[in-house]
Amino acid sequence: MSERTEISFDAALMMALRADAQKELDELPTSAQLKERYPDTSRWDERMATALQQKKKHRPVLKQLLVTALTLVLLAIGALAVSADFRKAVYTMIQKFLPIEMQLTYQVDGEPLERLPDGYSDHYVPDGFERDREQEFESAENFLHVYSSKESGKGYTVRCSIIQPGQQSSFDNEHTTYENVKVGDADATLGTSVGENGDTVYILSWEQGGVSNTIMGNISRDEIVKIAENVF
Repeated sequence: MSERTEISFDAALMMALRADAQKELDELPTSAQLKERYPDTSRWDERMATALQQKKKHRPVLKQLLVTALTLVLLAIGALAVSADFRKAVYTMIQKFLPIEMQLTYQVDGEPLERLPDGYSDHYVPDGFERDREQEFESAENFLHVYSSKESGKGYTVRCSIIQPGQQSSFDNEHTTYENVKVGDADATLGTSVGENGDTVYILSWEQGGVSNTIMGNISRDEIVKIAENVF
């Protein structure tokens, strides 16, 4: 059973920073590796040699310093904490270093959109797919469109909603592999997992113009991207 945790944005950020710092520490060479690389250290200052040999002993202090430094840098640019770029950076750290299922809740800077832009929709449907209007919903603020192909048995959904305070984003690193991609000029996150029937399932998420967009389905990666590029 996967572990599901709901935490605040600040808590998730701190967890990501600590994981990032630990990763950097783990990549440092061990004492044995240092001796192999530098067999003759007789000319070195004795205190430097001792510090290198006792590197592991000082790891907690170094870790604390790294986390503190990173936290101070991020606090200095705290005004960006609600921007799409900053959220993207945090999402990337979480996806890379925290292999658990979690949700992020964030605040929106300024006034959110009151409704989706006029005509905002998905404007490309792959051949053989039909829209299932009985399963969809639409409102001024969001919509969910459902598509399926009777011939192939595959399907996908398109969900778009205005970004509002308290909105959540979910990540499942235990079962999904994430990578950074582009949808037009926008940064996006593409998740890849395996469905119950063994099919590859993609989930593509990105933000543009105050709108959060997500496409998920067991269709091809190329088709997922093409659908995304025609959402406006």
